[in-house]
Amino acid sequence: MRVGLLVYGDMDTVSGGYLYNRQLVAYLRERGEQVAIISLPLRSYWRHLGDNFRSACVEQILAAKLDILIQDEMAHPSLVWLNRRLGGLPVVTLVHLFTAFDQHPWYSAWFYRAIERRYLTSVQGLIANSQTTLAQARELLYDKLPAYCVAVPAGDHFPARYIDFAAIKQRGLLPGPLQILVVGNVIRRKGLHVLIKALNLLPAGDFQVTVAGRLDMEPAYVRQILDLIQAVGLAYRVKLLGEVQGADLVELYLRHQLMVLPSTFESYGIVYLEAQQFGLPVIGTTAGAAWEIITDGENGYLIKPEDARGLAEVLLKLHQGRELLVALSRNALAAFAGHAGWENSCKVIWQFLYGRF
Repeated sequence: MRVGLLVYGDMDTVSGGYLYNRQLVAYLRERGEQVAIISLPLRSYWRHLGDNFRSACVEQILAAKLDILIQDEMAHPSLVWLNRRLGGLPVVTLVHLFTAFDQHPWYSAWFYRAIERRYLTSVQGLIANSQTTLAQARELLYDKLPAYCVAVPAGDHFPARYIDFAAIKQRGLLPGPLQILVVGNVIRRKGLHVLIKALNLLPAGDFQVTVAGRLDMEPAYVRQILDLIQAVGLAYRVKLLGEVQGADLVELYLRHQLMVLPSTFESYGIVYLEAQQFGLPVIGTTAGAAWEIITDGENGYLIKPEDARGLAEVLLKLHQGRELLVALSRNALAAFAGHAGWENSCKVIWQFLYGRF
């Protein structure tokens, strides 16, 4: 079978969605499938809409001579009308995150929802990365879904290594500031401002924060974060490292005691799984799919979005109760062990493609 995967920009882009795409491509190729990557340039939403009327985009897809085309749903504005010009080529959308459920002003939210709904009616199949994403698809399509499967991401993409619980316990009981790790690009949706506001409610010497994530995606928000850090006097307590990958990221997971990512929405949250692999409890929010990974009070905590005071209370409890932190760490390891790996997730998709198309 000759499979196409259509994405925006570079497949090596650092994000959970692109990691998922790379894992899927590798799996399909290992199974002997031919996979062609079709990349469209990443531009503004409005310029993407113009792709629908460019013959070159249609020609690029048809020239690949595919049996089936998987489209990263992020590219939907370029494909909403274009898909109807593909001459019957089966199209499956791979949904990491719906634009329609992101935060938009009231006067434009209806437009994004209408475009995304129309796009979904142009595909013959849907791959959802979580039960939460599938529920959103049902809402957009008024419960009239195409053929679909749910293939959740995994966290076992780091080289296998033995996690010594004795070392994790020792790490959790270390005196001094609670070592907090944030893994996520510095964009408003990830909620770094909520963490900084929470820390401002607590003794500064009780916490140390390391942020691993790109700083170039929302420059205005990054400036706000830097100003906020200075304003609350946490310049020596919050370190923004920028993008961190591979072995360097593993070392961060091993050195820290807690992962915090108070996002306004996560369609799944691969970094939550990554953290659990290294025995880090995770604090996420009740919005989105974090509940599919984090069990509140057992292997982490779920706070309300934008609830800085609630986050501060949890951080204080964990700083003062290191035995509780260790218990959560043990449960985080157990939770990770119960999650399926990438092999299983990609197999679900492979079987879906063969069974339906």
